[in-house]
Amino acid sequence: MTIQIASDSLIRTMFNLGQHTRFNFAFDPDELRNKKSASGNFVQTPLETILTKVLFGTGLGFSFVGNDIVIAPNRVRQRTISGRVRDRANGEELIGATVQIQELRAGVATNQYGFYSLSVPEGDYNMFISYAGYQTQQLKLRLIDDVLKDVELHPQDNKLEEVVISKSTKTPNPILMNEQNFSIKQLRRAPYYLGETDVLKRLQMQNGIKAITEGSSGLFIRGGNADQNLILLDEAIIYNPSHLYGLVSVFNADAVNNVQLYRDYMPANYGGRLSSVIVNRMTEGNSKEYHVSGGINLMSARISAEGPLVKDKGSFLVAYRRSLLDVFQNKFKLFNPRSVYSDLNAKANYKIDINNSLFYSVYYGKDHLLSEESFSNDWGNVTSTLRWNHLVNSSIFLNVSAIYSNYSNLLDLNADTLSQKSQWSTAVKDLTVKADYTYYRTPTNQIKFGAAVIYHRFMPGESYRLQELEYNIPRDKSVESALYFTQQLNLSSVFELNYGLRLGGFYNLQERRNVYDNEGNLIKADETSVFVNPEPRFNISYLPADNQRIFLSYNLNYQYLQLVQNSTLAFSSLEPWVPASKKNKPQRSNHLSLGYRFAPREYIFSASGYIKRLENQPELLGHAQIIRNPIVKSQIRSGSSDAYGLEFEINKTEGKLSGTLAYSYSRVYRKIQDINFGNRFVASYDIPHELKLTADYQLNEKLSFQSFFIYSTGRPLTLPVGYYQHDGLKVPIFEGRNTSRFPDFSRVDVSAKYKFQTRVSGKRSLEHTVSVGIYNVYNQKNPLYYHLNSSSFEQSKTAIEYGFGFYPWIAYSFKI
Repeated sequence: MTIQIASDSLIRTMFNLGQHTRFNFAFDPDELRNKKSASGNFVQTPLETILTKVLFGTGLGFSFVGNDIVIAPNRVRQRTISGRVRDRANGEELIGATVQIQELRAGVATNQYGFYSLSVPEGDYNMFISYAGYQTQQLKLRLIDDVLKDVELHPQDNKLEEVVISKSTKTPNPILMNEQNFSIKQLRRAPYYLGETDVLKRLQMQNGIKAITEGSSGLFIRGGNADQNLILLDEAIIYNPSHLYGLVSVFNADAVNNVQLYRDYMPANYGGRLSSVIVNRMTEGNSKEYHVSGGINLMSARISAEGPLVKDKGSFLVAYRRSLLDVFQNKFKLFNPRSVYSDLNAKANYKIDINNSLFYSVYYGKDHLLSEESFSNDWGNVTSTLRWNHLVNSSIFLNVSAIYSNYSNLLDLNADTLSQKSQWSTAVKDLTVKADYTYYRTPTNQIKFGAAVIYHRFMPGESYRLQELEYNIPRDKSVESALYFTQQLNLSSVFELNYGLRLGGFYNLQERRNVYDNEGNLIKADETSVFVNPEPRFNISYLPADNQRIFLSYNLNYQYLQLVQNSTLAFSSLEPWVPASKKNKPQRSNHLSLGYRFAPREYIFSASGYIKRLENQPELLGHAQIIRNPIVKSQIRSGSSDAYGLEFEINKTEGKLSGTLAYSYSRVYRKIQDINFGNRFVASYDIPHELKLTADYQLNEKLSFQSFFIYSTGRPLTLPVGYYQHDGLKVPIFEGRNTSRFPDFSRVDVSAKYKFQTRVSGKRSLEHTVSVGIYNVYNQKNPLYYHLNSSSFEQSKTAIEYGFGFYPWIAYSFKI
């Protein structure tokens, strides 16, 4: 029959069908009351197929009895098809791939381990599996039992950008996702400084994500500070994601498989930060054949190897990168050109059997930076992750992880002679155990629950010289734990609900030194703090059409760790992390956002707005120092912060020319006791206006061009209104906090890439990519920071140091 059915009362829909057919419909009105039918436009479609789609998600089924069609609670057996979606070329699991049952217009997206599960009634179906940059695959299924089916997709080399395919509201597509996904191919389609592909720099090109100064890896997202982002590498927390004070991130592009960004709705399985979650998944290595790849640019050289441990059952990856600043002698104002950094990524996995897999990954990164006076600053991250994936059954997926993370920072203190020089060290170490369950109950009902425990050890600041131990900042030991539950539901054909609750707990024990009893004897006393807080989150979406979405999100988040900084300077190595305590309460954020997305064919239009209320926001008193200051924690003041903003964006996703035009308006105000006389002031990362344009033009399969433009309001700063003399030095006098601004910021970067192959032997070929580009095409002088002359013998003045000017570069990479 041919009929158009609107989303309406199910009872009226049954009467409507009865008028167009020779059948009588029999049902209990109480069972159909308050239920709605799914809409559809059917042309010469069997009545059985129409009824299956109309009744989908209602829990009702049908049966033919003579000339009657009986509508009753569904007693058809449910069957489950599950498995993993992988890249056929290398066996890499694909995160966020779409798996759809065509007849039911139902589907799911693969999770962060590439796993999917669909429970549907017994029957014959067509299943489609798709992923951006890969050929869509169709499978014909006869579901009479549960089926475990792994799927491998062929890469589609001529695919330029992600294509938005119109699907049912029950099938995941880009406008329905609560997170942004970036594959390594997408990360490489942008111009970067000196040709170094960089995860964090690519995120800074996104709308609403701000970098307060050029060359910094700091991410300031929707009114949040840089330390309010949860940054993960294979589930391990990264406390300092930068090399060279932020000029480069710690994420080697050769070792990255996928990056996920959450900034609207944050699922309850993530916590501990206020602004965003950034999930970096390390690539697992090719499980089919061996490859060596590498490259060189003016910033660094890199090499990596991957291959099967056991073909199709296990693989490995090793990737190494080292800076070449000391080779090319690049001139930087922040550090001596003999400074170097390096990092190493390694990962191995093994499929024990059809239900169990093991994964182990490590990361080691180190910076050795020298000042012009040869004082050094060494810092680095070490992480280790052991994961076990287990299929409890065809509908329940379990991941158990044991994680180690260690961030340390060692700084030489200035002295007149080497014999007087001492060192100052900060560190934070974590041990984490967590278990995450995913229950695929139905295609429209997905449940996640789990638990996590983190043991933190904080060393906010200590000297290695025995005579300076009295200046050490007391250490802390903390336990952070969480239980969570989150669910994704299709309430109807036009409403989708995501909600969750995270119950977080935090216990801290702080060492206290220099405490004396009544008789003057030195004693040691510890101080404990305990916090327990519920964190509800929800996202409700209204879907007026398959290619439109209106959503409302709310998150209540708590953060029990904070970064102590006494300067708005982005290039700072003073990064002590301290936990919440009785005096410094946990940070809290109430975040409400409203958005609209529309995806007509090759475009995606989006508009969103947000308001955020942040409480217990820490800030150091003016002139407070961190180094050799054992009472620095008592000099932290807390207050509130109000943030709001609007974001508009147009994406072109198909054709030879693709790109994004984005504009955001945002404000961030703070009010903190004992700072700025208790009056409200703008935050140091308050940047009201920002305009960004990215473009990628694919001339042919070999040659492509990329560009990036940014304009933004200058960031705030505090300038002195005068000076006074103290011990031969001029000490600045400040009145208001952040009452001045740097000049407006702008920059244009361009690049071009040329790819070609050289036959080596047999089926083996050597793939080459030569890239050239120009950073800051029109040589804009963007300020980095300001410094004050403290000498009492010279004229008082404030000097501005400018950033990186016009800089051409060339880079080369290969894979064999």
